[in-house]
Amino acid sequence: MQSFVKKYSIFLMLYIVFQPILDSITGLMMRLNMDVTFGVFIRMIVMAVTVFYLLIYLILNLDNKRGFMIIGYFVLLALMSVINLYINYRTKTLFVASLEITTLAKSLYYPIMLLGYFFTFEELAEDRVINKYFPKVIFYAVNLITIIMIVAHFTNTAFSSYSYYKLGESGWFYAANELSAIVSITIPIMIWYALEKIDTLTRVYYWITIILAVYSALLIGTKGSLIAIICGICMGILATVVQFFRRGSNKKLLAGLCGLLVITLGGIFVAYPAMAVSRTAELHTEMIKYKKKQAKTKKGITKDQEKYVKTNKTVSYLLSGRTVYFETAAHNFQKATPAQKIFGMGYATNFKKVKDAKLVEMDYIDIFFQFGFLGTIVYMAPLVYCLVYLIGLFFRKFKYMWSFKWSLLVASVALGFGMALLTGHVIEAPSVSIYFVTILAYAMFNARVFFRTNEDPDTIGVEK
Repeated sequence: MQSFVKKYSIFLMLYIVFQPILDSITGLMMRLNMDVTFGVFIRMIVMAVTVFYLLIYLILNLDNKRGFMIIGYFVLLALMSVINLYINYRTKTLFVASLEITTLAKSLYYPIMLLGYFFTFEELAEDRVINKYFPKVIFYAVNLITIIMIVAHFTNTAFSSYSYYKLGESGWFYAANELSAIVSITIPIMIWYALEKIDTLTRVYYWITIILAVYSALLIGTKGSLIAIICGICMGILATVVQFFRRGSNKKLLAGLCGLLVITLGGIFVAYPAMAVSRTAELHTEMIKYKKKQAKTKKGITKDQEKYVKTNKTVSYLLSGRTVYFETAAHNFQKATPAQKIFGMGYATNFKKVKDAKLVEMDYIDIFFQFGFLGTIVYMAPLVYCLVYLIGLFFRKFKYMWSFKWSLLVASVALGFGMALLTGHVIEAPSVSIYFVTILAYAMFNARVFFRTNEDPDTIGVEK
């Protein structure tokens, strides 16, 4: 069994590298209108095996208190899920079993894989092989995304991010929002890896991968990826400046790295007017003006369009009309039964036709409507615990937080939590949550080592 734990830990590391391949295959299958996709099938199998892996790990590494808490949590989560399904089966006007079960299975992906990766790092750290895999696997995975995006772009085979505008590209990936969220979370890790690898200015070729990753990310045309890239680069600049003024630092190297970061950031601002995201901002303003003009005609506009037009211009742009879906979901939740309010309304609250089922696409809000008051507390508990723990580390060990590793890990985790609200598709989308939980588990593992030894575990990082 110990052999299985070790081999599966290595598999989970390598599994990250193959995510872009799964996603591109899934994208092609979705374009062919296939109901069950290859990516979803593989991810559900991996999730099921990871549950077995967790049980074996807990048995082999007997810690009664920790094991009891973890098993107790998953029993509670499973019970809540069953109650949720039963209540909505009896209550909802239209209960589509395939939609409800699939959505629930995808939701359970994050807590299972988060714990799976935490124990993976714990297992691999014992033999000091953790640095062979992380953050290298993230670096390779994003490079695969970059290659797919660039090949699709130059062969004119890329899918449109916004089909109604014919703007932006999502390569051979189906969902631009999910792709944008992946890039948002992983770009800081890419920057961290490259900055650590450039230990002499002769190895500046690592920065070429960052330039290509930024270029492919900007092809998407979503504001989320643009914001994340700027935040990641700015955090890198800040960390470089702080290190520059510390004793014993290689000032020549740090000045060169800071120069690379500043030039890259400047290039993004110079290129902005030509980007798809710039054009979508203009089209958003034009659409608002058109709707307002149309509202004054006899034909008028729909109630949803009216709500969209009346929303603050900046808010409606940042949230892409999600406020309208929120109002509809909130109205349905208000009319829900007490049981539904406690345990949730399942997929897309209450709908009479499948085509009318709409998510708000803001993870925390969708989670609340899906799981209700009590269900949300249970479901979000691991994320809240991680967030509080990492915030505590950040302020208690503040002077250590300006290494490339910690500053960009903080940026990545913060962007993950932020993008879950701004763009959604982070916590409940397995294709994105796999990156988020991996980075979060890695940050948590390092944080726990830091607290336990009272020394920054700088031996856990990029392999030189």
